[in-house]
Amino acid sequence: MDVNGENLRFIMGFKLKQYRLENGLSLKELGEKTDLSISYLSEIEKGKKYPKPEKILQLAQALGVSFDELVSLQVNKDLDPLPVIFSSPVIKEFPFRMFGVSPQDLLALITGDPAKAGAFIRTLLEIGQDYDMRVEHLLLAALRSYQQMNQNYFGDIEDAAEGFLREMRWPPEPPLDSALIANFLQEKFHYRFDEETLSGYPELEDARSVLVEGAAPRLLIRKDLQPEQKKFILAREIGYRHLNLKERSLSSAWMNVASFDQIVNDFKASYFAGALLMNRE
Repeated sequence: MDVNGENLRFIMGFKLKQYRLENGLSLKELGEKTDLSISYLSEIEKGKKYPKPEKILQLAQALGVSFDELVSLQVNKDLDPLPVIFSSPVIKEFPFRMFGVSPQDLLALITGDPAKAGAFIRTLLEIGQDYDMRVEHLLLAALRSYQQMNQNYFGDIEDAAEGFLREMRWPPEPPLDSALIANFLQEKFHYRFDEETLSGYPELEDARSVLVEGAAPRLLIRKDLQPEQKKFILAREIGYRHLNLKERSLSSAWMNVASFDQIVNDFKASYFAGALLMNRE
């Protein structure tokens, strides 16, 4: 289990609520026994606060457990889902907040019925293993949901593309000249373009482009692409720069999905490129 401040707070919240319920105490009753406010106890149980040693001692005495039991990272079998949650890359990387779910909501689910919640979580992870489901599969599924939630329309990105065209005084009607895009990247961000190197790397055969970062970024583009495909790759680079998207893929082929933010930023840059190259109407 990864041990960090957030996990310590979550474990304390789990154990406090579990011991409180085992003693048949409400938050109000526990507050009366410890001289701690209901709101403070609630914050601890939600994993938002970690009490000071003297307050932990008060809580332990009120709950009939030792100080060491309350602060220990060990959990009983009913709280067995904890190690699963904290160690699973699927759970750690999945963008729960995008769907209105917080870590505290997961805490509420598990402390409400730890045995059932644990079985549910383990079942999900086993299904993922059986079907060779990796973190990137879930993140890509989350991206599809993100697009559907917005009906695949992102007006702010389209507005940004229109604003960029006005700022550059480029013609708003397609087709946009590839030379304009390439010259902008060269003059503004010192890009260099290379259409020869990729063909020498068979392991990169799925990649249409690869960006080699640096003071003068080197954009490797597959030579045999159609002109419109090359233009889109250049326009997408403008998208990353103009929208200030720092976390991104360096290859057009998703070889290493690091986070949900990376996937969303890749999508935003591509959407910007489409808006730049196509008439909004």
